[in-house]
Amino acid sequence: PPNLPSSLVELRIHDNRIRKVPKGVFSGLRNMNCI
Repeated sequence: PPNLPSSLVELRIHDNRIRKVPKGVFSGLRNMNCI
C-alpha cells in the first residue's frame, strides 16, 4: 500500500495477492523489522 508511515515496524503480507513490489517501496522505513 502507498504512503506507509515511517514508524511502521511490522507489515503482515501473507495470504494476499501481491504479485509485484515496486523498487524502493520500503525505503525510509527504518523501524521495519518484519515483513
